[in-house]
Amino acid sequence: MGLEIPDIGLRAKPELLPLTQIIYRDMCNLQPGEKVLIISDARTPEYLNHAFQGMAMAMGADAVVIEGASPRGGATYQPSAVWSPMIEAASREADLIIDFGVGYAQFIFDALKRGARVFSPSDGIAMPYTDDVLIRTILHTDIRAVLRRARKIAGLFSEAKTCRMITGEDAVLEIDIADVQGDMGAGTLWDPEEGKFIANWAFAPPSQPGILVPKGRPNGEVLVDGTLLFHPIYHAAPPTPLRLKFVDGVLTEIGGDPLFAMRLQDWLEELDDESARFGPVHLNIGVNPNALLTQHPEWERVMGSVTCGMGDLSMLSGMAHDPLPFELSKSAVHWDWTTLRPTVMLDDLVLVDKGRINKDLC
Repeated sequence: MGLEIPDIGLRAKPELLPLTQIIYRDMCNLQPGEKVLIISDARTPEYLNHAFQGMAMAMGADAVVIEGASPRGGATYQPSAVWSPMIEAASREADLIIDFGVGYAQFIFDALKRGARVFSPSDGIAMPYTDDVLIRTILHTDIRAVLRRARKIAGLFSEAKTCRMITGEDAVLEIDIADVQGDMGAGTLWDPEEGKFIANWAFAPPSQPGILVPKGRPNGEVLVDGTLLFHPIYHAAPPTPLRLKFVDGVLTEIGGDPLFAMRLQDWLEELDDESARFGPVHLNIGVNPNALLTQHPEWERVMGSVTCGMGDLSMLSGMAHDPLPFELSKSAVHWDWTTLRPTVMLDDLVLVDKGRINKDLC
């Protein structure tokens, strides 16, 4: 399956204004007098910066935009990227950071620990089609229903002892999750129904419930029939599935599609970082009905698909969670893959059946 093409406009859409209001009001709970820092780079459309700055000002906030250099390697190298000290200095003043250009970074981690909130409408990197993604998955979606489903799925993960994912006819990946708590992956800081904050860091589009995976636990095989995110190729859609084999949380064999198996193997060998093969380090299920398989950073978590991360989880987990009772993987890179028609079983419950979420459970 190829990547789908989102709408790429050269001007701001009128829907961008009500969308931005929803994000600030219903997802960030922005209050008058708060300080908003919008971080972007040259990949962010100028009108996106203006819309977020202007709406924050209209709501009584003090809003500033700072544009930095685009980091090397895109999202894959976020854990080891180096950022301008001027951006870091500005982040120390912010109550709310709108992140269009960073993602995972130590200064973001530090801002969170100081009590700031961070919302990334684009998972750290904004592109020309980011507004289209957000309009579809937030403005034109019942995000309250999405959050309710995400909360139920997170609860099912918390109750389960084993997660099994079946792809294709014979590829089975199994993970011991007896001591793992499910996570909503809400994609919002504020829950408008409950009237309270549920996170201090989040990225859109909502939502992607799942788990952080303890180091060394995944065993088995998976067929990757969706997208693959690694450097230097941004999002690749292999024409035939990749087959990945894991032993005790380490990627040991790469097969399937010959071209992309070769590319991935070559890239991993050139890294000279064995920890880049650790994983999966997170497992998340797409629950947004308007998500598409596009080039949006971290794609859009297509409904019923599963996205898994590889390599580093130490920085991400520190940003999104309190300290966890198990060891997580640490690496200079974080890369991802997605499978579109998985069957996901939590103990004996079928949560997802060949890409279709079990509505009787959630």
